[in-house]
Amino acid sequence: MWRGMAARLLALLLAGGAADAAGPQPVAVELVLALDASASMDRAEFDLQLKGLAAAFRDKAVLEALANIGPKGVAVAVTQWGGDGEAKVILPFTYLGSARDARAFGFRISRARRAFMASTTSIATAIGHGVEIIEANGFAGERRVIDVSGDGVDNGGQDLDRARDAALAGGIVVNGLPIDADGVGLADYYRAKVIIGNESFVEPASGFADYARAIREKLIRELRPLGS
Repeated sequence: MWRGMAARLLALLLAGGAADAAGPQPVAVELVLALDASASMDRAEFDLQLKGLAAAFRDKAVLEALANIGPKGVAVAVTQWGGDGEAKVILPFTYLGSARDARAFGFRISRARRAFMASTTSIATAIGHGVEIIEANGFAGERRVIDVSGDGVDNGGQDLDRARDAALAGGIVVNGLPIDADGVGLADYYRAKVIIGNESFVEPASGFADYARAIREKLIRELRPLGS
């Protein structure tokens, strides 16, 4: 009996070692989609973010971009962020290798709920949390991207420049989707103070009704093979 148990234990240890040796799963892109849940977002506005993002993963052009990225596929997570230290994963990193995977992921987004309504807007928290979950996941992306959606400037108290520098040091690009519902030139702020990294970009939405278009266009650009 003991000999049999020892053999099974050895087999388990060897299997664990093989899994560790295999390392993280290679993917073309690791992507964090960080949604604004600060107090400036009312319920209807936050729902427009969720619905727009869910629809994007059913969009023909987005599905074509995913197909064109090749056999490695992508890993995508969705988070909510708000004030200082307020960030939560609402959909953990999920492997998407086909249109079916993407549509299923979009359905899960549509079923998500708001986790909190923060009193301030900490873009630094959104970026810092995105860096943490990218570094801790089981994937190894040729490109690593944090996609920050928001409708205001950072006023959460954390050091935004430090958060951006940490992303840059980790080889992580930060892109921005400013929702300029008040017409205050939020896109310029995102270009100067939020995005960072090689080929980082801003895809502005002119208001909440324009979010679905903007996130669709943004995903098409982000879901592309390295060097294209």
